[in-house]
Amino acid sequence: MNNKLTLTQIIVGLLLTSTSGLAITLWGLGKIPMTFTVSFVVFPTAIIVVAFALFYKNIEKFHFYNNLIIQGGKWGLIATLFYDAIRPLLKLIFRFDFNPYRAMPIFGELITGLEQTASLAIAAGWTYHFWNGISFGMMFALLVPKGGMLKGFIWSMILQGLMMWVYPHFLAVRLEDPGFLMTGLVGHGLWGIVLGYGVKRFYEKNYKELD
Repeated sequence: MNNKLTLTQIIVGLLLTSTSGLAITLWGLGKIPMTFTVSFVVFPTAIIVVAFALFYKNIEKFHFYNNLIIQGGKWGLIATLFYDAIRPLLKLIFRFDFNPYRAMPIFGELITGLEQTASLAIAAGWTYHFWNGISFGMMFALLVPKGGMLKGFIWSMILQGLMMWVYPHFLAVRLEDPGFLMTGLVGHGLWGIVLGYGVKRFYEKNYKELD
């Protein structure tokens, strides 16, 4: 059983799984609205990734590759649930004014063009949020197949840096806002640790003997 990725596999995988992050980045640069990128780039590539992982998972050539995508997505989702659980707890403990779920309806508005209170906008925003967690988990698994909590934490801080660059613009918050900083840093840190642990656990259980 092979436990190595080709350069082509890594590049193609990263291109397909990075589109959700690219969408918000391009919007932050004032280049392309998310009504276009999410509909015509993020959504189609998400379908391609899921379809590829499901239909090619039993082909030996893609077995390791697809397992990494599936496990990265799985642990990315689990880590996102931890991320979403810790942030309101931090708000409650430290009595922050910052709403940790503020971004989701704004995402929905940017994606659908509807009011933030519209049910479709809220659903679209939360879907985009979870896909971000899943796809960033896939990217990590492709880049660091052996996982590791420290490497997961480093990956999360890279994403935190990106968030601190883009989010203040559309959340209308300042970087020195303690609620924004702490919920982001602690939340993303926990996300990365959980993700790194999960990917490492999967690799050691299935592929460590092949090293």
